[in-house]
Amino acid sequence: MKKIFLLLLAFTLVACSSSEDTADNTKDDSKKDETKQEEEVKEDEIVDISFSAVGDNLIHGAIPYYNQTADLQYTFDYIYEPYKALNEGVDISYINQETICAGQELELSSYPTFNGPYEILDAVHSAGFNWLSTSSNHTMDRGEQGILNQLNYLSKYPDLTVTGTQASADEGRTRIKEVNGVKVGMVGYTYGLNGFEVPEGKDYLVNLIDKDLIKEDMELLNEQSDIQIVSMHWGEEYQFEPSTEQEELAQYLSDLGVDVIIGGHPHVIQPMDYLEGKDGNQTLVMYSLGNFLSAQDENYRMLGGNARWNISYNKTTDEFEFKDVEFWPTITLIKNNYAYYQVYPLKDYTDEMGNEHTLHVTKNQDLSRQYFIDLVNSVMNDKVEIVY
Repeated sequence: MKKIFLLLLAFTLVACSSSEDTADNTKDDSKKDETKQEEEVKEDEIVDISFSAVGDNLIHGAIPYYNQTADLQYTFDYIYEPYKALNEGVDISYINQETICAGQELELSSYPTFNGPYEILDAVHSAGFNWLSTSSNHTMDRGEQGILNQLNYLSKYPDLTVTGTQASADEGRTRIKEVNGVKVGMVGYTYGLNGFEVPEGKDYLVNLIDKDLIKEDMELLNEQSDIQIVSMHWGEEYQFEPSTEQEELAQYLSDLGVDVIIGGHPHVIQPMDYLEGKDGNQTLVMYSLGNFLSAQDENYRMLGGNARWNISYNKTTDEFEFKDVEFWPTITLIKNNYAYYQVYPLKDYTDEMGNEHTLHVTKNQDLSRQYFIDLVNSVMNDKVEIVY
């Protein structure tokens, strides 16, 4: 009996041990499954990036002429001062440098072939703009040396991204700026050069609109960056509606995966809109932001645009959405018979300023707040919020 009892006891112990091992293995498998599920379900990592873009920085001769100091230097900071606060905290703030600033050594000049002093570039940087587009129909106004002078001077500002012109073929046309771990790709083009030609063998100097070239650049940017933005110098001057060519090019860019298109050249505002690319992607396009600063002589050319938007980028899924897309009209204030300039958002512009405006004083043109509000409403659509 004792032997039988011992055998039963041994069997019971083995059975219990086997049961415990099975339970432990089940627990281990359960833990592995939970760990695997946790690895598969990652939390979305969202990064918000803020953007601002203004129109043409058009430096007519009167602007440096009336802002020269006694020692033949120039002071322009006050002109952009109203926008300095608006650029604070903005991750990428764009301005279109319509006219070349190649310095006094190449002789300053105005329409039709421009050249401004370097101090304009200093003032733009001081005002917080950190993306400068340099491809326009006036890029070759001082030839190759003008481009090289301007690029060499801008190299003193490593935080300033410059697109549209290059000093050598080694530079490449595309630029990438990283913001909070998100890579923003940037590039810019112009439709032409007012009859000037790029020196033979030096096509790298300025980016001309060419579909094959753009496709090549976008394939590169799509590989190297998360968000792609293109600056386009295009359209017809003084036309408030985009041309058929602008619309076709915008759709072409959208189909290539461009996320944002910033337009300039017409010297007047044109609508903002959304396009859908062939792969179902969404593209924000601003066809023209008009003049930011100029000494032109018509009231409607004093009106420009400041596009402001945020992109909420999901680093986990490589997807994004536009947020807080707004259009802020801008006004070039000119006083004292073309001797004084400042640029304001329309929301800060008053009728008192309008009554002092040179175009009102000398030409009796309407420069009232309501005039600009009505003009904005006649041009813009309901796709984005207007702030004035």
